[in-house]
Order: sequence, then C-alpha cells, then structure tokens
Amino acid sequence: MKFSHLVILLGAGFVFGSPKLDDFESVKRFPFVTYKKVWQGTPVRVDEVTVPNVVIAYGEGENPKVIASAGRIAYYLGQWTQDPGLSPKGVKMGSFPPVILPLPEALKTEKHIILVGTQNAIVKELNLKFEGPTVKVVDYRGRKVIVAGGKTPDQVVEASNFLADYIVGFKAGAYKTFFSFVKLRGMIEKGEFNSALDLIQSAEGLSACGKNMSLASPMMEKFPPKVKEVVKERNKIMYVELAKVLKEGNKEEAVMLWKEAMFTCYQCHQGIGIKRLRKFVPNEEIHSRHQRIAKSWGLSCNACHSGQTKQRGYSLR
Repeated sequence: MKFSHLVILLGAGFVFGSPKLDDFESVKRFPFVTYKKVWQGTPVRVDEVTVPNVVIAYGEGENPKVIASAGRIAYYLGQWTQDPGLSPKGVKMGSFPPVILPLPEALKTEKHIILVGTQNAIVKELNLKFEGPTVKVVDYRGRKVIVAGGKTPDQVVEASNFLADYIVGFKAGAYKTFFSFVKLRGMIEKGEFNSALDLIQSAEGLSACGKNMSLASPMMEKFPPKVKEVVKERNKIMYVELAKVLKEGNKEEAVMLWKEAMFTCYQCHQGIGIKRLRKFVPNEEIHSRHQRIAKSWGLSCNACHSGQTKQRGYSLR
C-alpha cells in the first residue's frame, strides 16, 4: 500500500511558527471542510454552507485522556463549520452526522479522518513511528488521514491540542476573516456602510482573526521590523481608518482603503517587500469560495485583483 506522510515534531515548549515546524504543506492543505446544500426540503434551504469533510476517530483501546482530547478538535471544527450536514430526510431515517467515532465506525464513512492516538489499526498497518508529540498526514485506502500521535498518552494529548488550537482553530478564524473581507468589499460597493461597519467589528467577521493574532503573538514578537510594520499598518487600516470612513459614508475612500488593506495581506502571503509568511499553497476547494462570495455581490475578479493585487491563483512565486 502506498502512503505518504508529513511529520511535525512538537518539542517541549513549542511555539507556533517555530523553525522546528517548517513544513505545514500537507497539514495546511488537509480537506477539513467542504461545501454543501443543506436544510433541503425546508423553507430555509441554503445552497452553500461549510460542513465537516472529516470525522474524528480514536482507537478502541485508547487512553481515556486521549479520547477526551478529541473533543477539543471537535469544538474548533464546529467553530469553522456552519452545519454538520443535517437533513430532514436523514432525521426521518434516524441518521445524524457523526463527529467523533471509534476508528472501525469512522472507516465505514466516506469522509477523511482526524485520528487521535496510536492504539489503532491504521498506525499498526502503516507501521507509523512517533518519537515525540507528532502530527502526520497519511493516505490510507483512498482517503486522507491526519494523525495526532506520540510515544505516551500525554504526548498524544499535546499533539492533539496543537492540532485543535493551532491548525483547526487557527484556520477557522482565518477563513472567517478572509471571507468576511471579500463580503466587506461587496457591501462597500453596494453602499451598505452600516452593515460593513458591523462586519468589521463582529467577532464572526473581520475581528475573527483576533484569536489568531493571540495565538500567533509569540511568533509575532520575533518578526523582522519590516514585517511588524506591515502587520501594524494592516490593523490600522482595517480596524481604524476603514471603520472611520464607513461611518462617514465615503465609498470612494473606503474602496481605496480596502485595496490598501488587501495589499498588506499580499505582502505577508506572497512576500512582497518583506519575508513571505505563508509558505504553502492553500487548499483550492476551500479557498475558492471567496470567488462565489464576490460574484454574489456582483463583483468581478478585477474589483479586487487589480494594480498591486493583480495576481490571481494559488501557485507560489
């Protein structure tokens, strides 16, 4: 059986963004979520919401503290998604989408798997080894599996908590912020300034990245001065200057500031004038939702991708 893996060692006292965590590609591109039509057959059906693309699994002989740590991952997955994929038809059949399952039950689903612990058939079959708190991504029988493991139950819990806080939880905040930023451009275009201001201030909107800033604060202290300047400028534009002109109802200046804010995002994500901070290509299926959000507000690609932010697509330069 062919399989590939990525190992992230989480040493004692690890810091998110540490050089020891130097290859996030497989973890960051993991298909945690997908988009589906939901609540079909009801008056409030919606054509696209974020639903889990995974089940969280554990071995039946796993330590109780390891199984308990799966709940933390489930919590942050719930923060990211909008619905578990519940449908009236499924309810009538007594079928509710599972979140956490023993591995044998998880393997009966068609979803990808977040596997917590080492006392299970996948770890044994693939002969996976763990020298410390570790996150691995493997391909297993046609599906992707992300494994939080370690040599001891405590190390597994450490890896599981890292996966919950710094991967799933971080991505939840990042995507809420990103999609809100695109929606903000549409609101400005339509002159919906009060709603735009609410979106900036909402913990579910542009302020959703506040948690990410807190998580990344140890790493941010080590940023080069130029990077710190860009981050400071971005925060000033998005949370102070843009809010001010929205209160004034100044559409032209709001569009200009929005584009300036987007350029600072490009600087960090693509390394324009500063050290590149995002060192991976995002998962296209998850990331591309922003295109549909823009279209729903009547925006063309050029409304956002022009001038300094002309570059489109997901390849690294």
